Amino acid sequence: MLAERLNHRIYNVSSGRLVRYREVVASINAAVPGANLSLPEGRNPGRPPDNYLDTTRLRADTGFRPEYDVERAAADYVDWLKGHDL
Repeated sequence: MLAERLNHRIYNVSSGRLVRYREVVASINAAVPGANLSLPEGRNPGRPPDNYLDTTRLRADTGFRPEYDVERAAADYVDWLKGHDL
């Protein structure tokens, strides 16, 4: 927010470590009792690979340092959603 200039139009924002999709799903399931989310099994054509969000550009351009890991972020976001009428 305070950077004078951004070098890119899009940035990944995450915990700063490799976070796999399955970790996000597990964190949501832990934060939302009964959610029971899952990812499709196997490699299906058109399905994105089990990648991660890389924050290298964000750190370099803005000095971003994450405060949340995926478990804390999911739980915090679920709590925030409960307090807002969406």
